[in-house]
Formats: sequence, C-alpha cells, structure tokens
Amino acid sequence: MRAGELVNGYRLLADFTVVGAGLSRWTFAERGGRQYFLKEFLSPTYPGPDAPGSERIKARKRERCAVFEAHHRGIQEALAPISHLGGNLIVTLDFFRWGAKYYKVTEKVDVAGLEPPQVAALPLATRMVLLKTVAHSLKILHDRGIVHGDLKPNQVLIKRTEFGYTTKLIDFDSAFLVGRPAPPDEIVGTINYYSPETVGYIQESGVAAEDLGTAADIFTLGLVYAELLTGSPPVFDRERYGYASIAARSGEVLRLRDSDVPDAVRDLVERMMLVDPAARPTIGEVHAELLRVRVPDDPAAAPAPEPPATATPPTPEGMPAAVAAPTALRGRGLRAVGRVAPESAPPPAPDAAPEPEREPAAEAATEAEGPPSRLRGKLLGRTRDPGSS
Repeated sequence: MRAGELVNGYRLLADFTVVGAGLSRWTFAERGGRQYFLKEFLSPTYPGPDAPGSERIKARKRERCAVFEAHHRGIQEALAPISHLGGNLIVTLDFFRWGAKYYKVTEKVDVAGLEPPQVAALPLATRMVLLKTVAHSLKILHDRGIVHGDLKPNQVLIKRTEFGYTTKLIDFDSAFLVGRPAPPDEIVGTINYYSPETVGYIQESGVAAEDLGTAADIFTLGLVYAELLTGSPPVFDRERYGYASIAARSGEVLRLRDSDVPDAVRDLVERMMLVDPAARPTIGEVHAELLRVRVPDDPAAAPAPEPPATATPPTPEGMPAAVAAPTALRGRGLRAVGRVAPESAPPPAPDAAPEPEREPAAEAATEAEGPPSRLRGKLLGRTRDPGSS
C-alpha cells in the first residue's frame, strides 16, 4: 500500500514505515476530514483460499488469527465506554482485517517530542503534572480490571497545550484483564520495563497467570516515573543484573538518583518499585499521594529544552549504552525487535518491505539476533548471578 491509496476507507497520507514499529508498520491516514494514526500488523496474516501452504498450516494460521482478533476486540470492547477523541487515553477507534493484514486506528497526537532527559529538565511543577495525568489515565484502566502490560516512556506521549504539558497513554496491544495474560511464550514486551512477576511468569518459576495483575503496571510505572523525574532509570547494580526486574527479584532495592524530587514523591516511587506486588501502592493511592504533594509554582508552560542539533541515536529503549549490551538471560522464544511506533512522529522516508511472515518453528532460528530491548516469549533463563531467582 502506498500514499494516496485507500485501506478500508482510510486514505494513506504517506507510505507505511517500519521505523520504531516493532511487530508492525505505521503511517497517518485521513477519513472524513480527520487524520488518524494507522498501524498495520505484520503478524499474523490471514491465509485466503489461494494462499500458499498446506491446509493444515492454513488452518493453524486461521486459529492464530482468531485468537488475535478476539484479544484486540475484547480490549476494544472493554475500553469502549472511554473511547473518545481528545482524551488522555489513546485507545483503538477501529480494528479490522483488510485482505490478509490486520489494522488498528487511533487518534493522531501531535506531541512535544521530549525524551526523558529533556522532561527531567522541565520545572518540577510541570513534571508533577505529567506524573498525575499518567496516573489518572492508568487508574481508568485499572478501575476496569485492565492491565496495560507494556508501559514504558515512549508509551507516554507528552503533548504541549496552551496551558502547559499533558500526557497521552498509548498502545494497548499487550493489555489484558487481571489474571488473564497471554500464555508465557506469547508475551510481548520490553524487558527493560518488565515487572519481577512478569519475569517469573515468563520463566514459569512460581508465578501463575492469576498472579499477574495491576501491580505489575505499578512497578513499571515506577520505572517510567524515575526517568521522567530524573532523566535516568533507577539506581541498581546494572553490571551484575542488567535489568531492574532482575535486580529486584535478586533482592536489590531500587532507588531514585539524586535530584530535586521531594522526599514524599521519592518515597512513593521507590515503594512502587518494590519486589512484592502486595507492598506496592495501588494506582488510586499513587494518584491521591501525587495530588497531595505541593511544589513551588513554577511556570507549567515553561519552554521545553530544544533537542540537540545532532542527536546520538538512542540505545534500545533509552537504556544507557553500558547496559544495552546483549542480555545475559537465555531461554527459548527470544525475539528482539525495535521500538514501538510513536503514534505521533511524522512518517520517515519509505522503507523496504517487511520480511515475509515465518512459521513459529522457523522463527526460532533468528530469535537470538538483534538488540535485546524488546523480547518475546520465554526469553528469560537465569542471570549470571546464582543468587537470582
């Protein structure tokens, strides 16, 4: 599909791009005079009558497609009462199959384009507004028994408004109802932002499906808050553990870096990153505690720091270069892909067509290639530290 063509009534405004898209391609499209973000999933693909392959393989693909459709339509239905344009939750407005491919339509968001270090340079009052709006958005999900499942800084879009800044929470492709996640070998997420119990579930090491709930989002939100507040992930022994979830599972307590963060906020974020899900605050408690914090009345609409003229390409998911080396974790189902589509940036130049879909058995041959920032399936074995669990 090229710019100008129609996909189920949506006119493409640019060619699809895979830049930052992970397991998808994306572009912007127009319909009825309004612009939208349009995501095309690279997998699964629906096999028509003339598709290659045996009937057994095509039947298996159709079963996979049925599960994929049921998941997306189920989340869309659960979020339907809050699906409106202009809100702080950028939910699916339309989901459909066009030919062999599946597509998702969401609101287009014009964002400020700030990375965590630039956010951390904003006045404290502005950062607090961002934390509160993210918490409010996540509370809407958790109040409905929905776990986002894939929180990270680039899922929190920062938008400049006439009153200052606000946030837009995006990408519910990995969302699930409390206690009902995907099977361990089908989990798609970013290991840099996994919760300890997500790691245990994928490893099948004492964490059952019913143990995965909203507290997993709280741990991950704590990691996101750390970056928005200080510009850096929390402090732990990176050389030994590599990832926050592994460090927490190994008994290390995650701390915020020194900054201008008030003690009450520092304490809250560090409690969010505790290894025990029951010891973490709920999102309602997080939101309420943030509302009680008083900070100096810095101008919320202060100009954002300008991005550097020549930006160094970020390491996977914003991790420091020293931590972005190949993971020491091992196990079957490892699949590394790129960053999630930003659902906001202008589409880059056209790129090469995506690789054809492979059967699951064929995927294993290439799963260990590429950076480890976004992993799929039973990716986690044991860390180098024998004391980890």
